[in-house]
Amino acid sequence: MKRTTVEERRAEILETTCQVVVERGFAATRVSDVANKLGVSTGLIHYHFDSKDQLFAEALEYAANADLARLSEEVARDTTALDRLDRVFSLYAPADADARAVWVLWIDGWGEAMRSPTLKRISQELDVRWKELLEGIIIDGVAAGEFTCADPNAAAWRLAALLDGLGVQVTVHDSAIDAAQLLCWVREAAVAELHLRADAFDRLAASPAVQTI
Repeated sequence: MKRTTVEERRAEILETTCQVVVERGFAATRVSDVANKLGVSTGLIHYHFDSKDQLFAEALEYAANADLARLSEEVARDTTALDRLDRVFSLYAPADADARAVWVLWIDGWGEAMRSPTLKRISQELDVRWKELLEGIIIDGVAAGEFTCADPNAAAWRLAALLDGLGVQVTVHDSAIDAAQLLCWVREAAVAELHLRADAFDRLAASPAVQTI
């Protein structure tokens, strides 16, 4: 029988930690909860992770890296910068149960980062990486003549902040707005930020190729 490697065991622990945190929240999750769900001892968890803070921070990073990798892979399929930007918007929206679970993890992680220096560092690094993905697409669009934008960094931060803020509303207050409204408003913001035609996203909005993860 094949033995589980250290890397495989760590990934298994991190994935299980994400599941427990989504169910219970960071504050209410104990190492023993993760161990029980995984069917191992708490000693095994502590063998791989020095502290609960480290476990939580790496679990958030693990989930975010997986999402960023999937997002990058999906975006790479599109040819124009506008197509790529809209695919990011669509994939980022909490439109189904799986996407909402990731959002629950992120929202709880942001709150816990106020009290945990380790989680604060990790969440900030991940937020910057997410902003850089948007910024890279904007820069490519400017270079290709698709977009007009004097400050891609600032535009990317504003669009990321709008996505995050609306994403929280969709996830926490689902009766306030829905994912379709989020997408509509973010597209309108992108039109203003990148000096696009008002109907720039109309063709993409009707395309079945843009789906949520």
